[in-house]
Amino acid sequence: MITLNVEIRVKPEGREELLEALRELFDELSKESTFVGAWLHTTDEEPDLIEVMEQWNETRESFVWKLQTHPCYRPFLAVFERVGKDRKIHWLDLRHSWPAGK
Repeated sequence: MITLNVEIRVKPEGREELLEALRELFDELSKESTFVGAWLHTTDEEPDLIEVMEQWNETRESFVWKLQTHPCYRPFLAVFERVGKDRKIHWLDLRHSWPAGK
């Protein structure tokens, strides 16, 4: 399983448009058999920041080869090219977890 933290910086006037593009992207990606979950976050303290956490039953290599080239990324990338400022993908290694109720 892989976990990604995607940090996106956006022009203030494009925040809502990019959030909608992300919602549409994950509406499609969530149909993939290897999709585990995704969480989309914003903060009032940094209105140009959007954070996305994703989990997949994939390897990093298979994710890059199969999913990042999926056609459903095209609309998001078109919006990002217009209103985005920066995007960083962090590939996270799980060290420990504390599931609720266990």
